Amino acid sequence: MTSANLNLLRIAAMGTIAAAVSVPIILNAQGTLTSEPRELEARLDDDRVLFAATVDEAPDDDLLELGRLVAMGGAENGGSGMACITCHGGQGAGDGSGAFPRLTGQAAWYTYKQLNDYASGARPNEVMTGIAQRLTEHEREAVAAYYAVVRAPIPKPLGAADQAELQWGGQLAAVGSAEKGIPACVNCHGPQGTGNPPSVPYLAGQYANYMVYQLELWREGVRDNDALNVMSSIARKMSREDMEAVSEFYNRVHNPLTTED
Repeated sequence: MTSANLNLLRIAAMGTIAAAVSVPIILNAQGTLTSEPRELEARLDDDRVLFAATVDEAPDDDLLELGRLVAMGGAENGGSGMACITCHGGQGAGDGSGAFPRLTGQAAWYTYKQLNDYASGARPNEVMTGIAQRLTEHEREAVAAYYAVVRAPIPKPLGAADQAELQWGGQLAAVGSAEKGIPACVNCHGPQGTGNPPSVPYLAGQYANYMVYQLELWREGVRDNDALNVMSSIARKMSREDMEAVSEFYNRVHNPLTTED
């Protein structure tokens, strides 16, 4: 991308957020400052920032700059309605409600693929489909890389879960259920639920109600955008109680790869 185009995006982003906010400044969901650009650039060698398949070039600081602009509403076909920070926050931590997933530290390839699937309709969503379709291919790469390198604290879990529920969730995560034919989550998502970059997302620290909702979409066939329909086949074997238990468990698992502390 040329310097002239970046300047145009910079002007657009400034107009949609606030006149006093300059592009190199990163805001979290509460509007306070977070990591400096140089701190983000230092994380470009992290495995979670890697791309694969159709993305040929490795992420660099220019891509992160564009990613910040997209997140702030400065996409080429953007505007305030296209600002990712509105729902996901400047650090990708969501708004605390659990309605929007935590993006911070998520593998760039995974986020990029989800944006492509939203755009194509492979993963239908009333809000995200329209947004993804208006982003260019390069903007999807950029914002995915940006959120892969930012960090944010994990808020306390929403609501309460009893010990029996958490114990069952931990068992499903670690060994699955032979009786129900449910494989262990750790087989793909890693022993600590931190994911398997670039294609498998982390679960540790993700909002429980978001994970439950996604499992329901997998079970109902509304969402079927994974390889070999693995998640759909697993979700169909799970009861609502199973989904809630494993989601509440992972919501409480510390994820050292995505937090500031």
